[in-house]
Amino acid sequence: MTKHIIIAGGGPTGLLTALGLAQQGHRVTVLDAEDKPSDSPRALVYHCSVLPHLRDLGILDDCVEAGFLRQDHAWRIYETGEMIRWNLSCLEGVVEFPYSLNLGQDKLARVVLEHLKKHSNVTVRYGAAVVGGTDHGSNVTVQVASRGEQEEIEGDWLVGADGAGSFVRRQVLKMQFFGVTWPERYVATNLRIDLDALGFSNTTMQVDPVYGSVICKIDPNHRWRVTFVENADVPMEGLEQRAHQMLAKLLPPGVQYEMEACSPYRMHQRVADRMRHGRILLVGDAAHVTNPTGGLGLTGGMFDSFALVEALGRVIDGRAGDEMLEFYDRDRRQKFVELVSPRATQNLQALYHLLPGQQRDQWIERARAIAADRDQMRQVLVFHEQMRTVF
Repeated sequence: MTKHIIIAGGGPTGLLTALGLAQQGHRVTVLDAEDKPSDSPRALVYHCSVLPHLRDLGILDDCVEAGFLRQDHAWRIYETGEMIRWNLSCLEGVVEFPYSLNLGQDKLARVVLEHLKKHSNVTVRYGAAVVGGTDHGSNVTVQVASRGEQEEIEGDWLVGADGAGSFVRRQVLKMQFFGVTWPERYVATNLRIDLDALGFSNTTMQVDPVYGSVICKIDPNHRWRVTFVENADVPMEGLEQRAHQMLAKLLPPGVQYEMEACSPYRMHQRVADRMRHGRILLVGDAAHVTNPTGGLGLTGGMFDSFALVEALGRVIDGRAGDEMLEFYDRDRRQKFVELVSPRATQNLQALYHLLPGQQRDQWIERARAIAADRDQMRQVLVFHEQMRTVF
């Protein structure tokens, strides 16, 4: 049975959901208020646990071609320069793909868009904002504003994939978004710099209460993402100048670089009270947001997408009843509350908040012990497998 699913939000999570549903044969309309997919510095690392799903969608090879695979991971102690190296090779024989994918979120969106073009049952509209929506019990209607005009679209289901400020969550479902906002402002910079020559891993987490940072290679052409935090009370004016001042201190002395982008954003730990109400479902940042330390935000959103496609597909073709969507709601929210948010919070605190003293010394000793013991390393790195919904 073919149904029409309307997706609010044309970022990676919305587009992946569209592709999965389109491959099931359903009609899909994607609506996004922006004129094009965002190219600002955002998610970059996709953990090994999502790669089988990208393979099943038929996009893994193109994703790898647009980015690169890596196994190395390091914690760098800023004060001493010590590199504590972990490696995903310990997962060989345990998971199907014992490596992670480094790929800019904007490139992922472009890969998925190219695959969506192969499906005549998909319409993707940028510059089309969802400004209203109603669940009528047997169907949904969505009001859309585009180029100064308004129209109404009818569908069978509405998926809110429209980010942390989700209109679907706030105005259509009128749901709360419980949680906290971190006092720091995240600043993500894209740099052209040669950090391979200085011994940095493709993903390096630099530990320091002042110069803590996430340092990730974007591509093999000496492009890196360096992300740090600053006090959110500092005015936005002068951000780029402050970024240069911070980079001069957190990077090795004398290293030369060219800044290509600088993007600030706030960090939150928040979750909606539900991820489904009637014929309206939420995925990704529309349902929950986390600080990005450790790359769990979009990874969690991707698992939402994979689970929603499976659950909704079973309901539409009669293999399951309404309880399947209730299971989606409970399971995905539980995964965020009990796994994703606590781990991301631990990562942030280790990177930016450990002051010199016994607690920090104990954390460093544990990181060293994990690096020296592949069994311990395997137990830590297999964490992301728990984020998957098992039907």
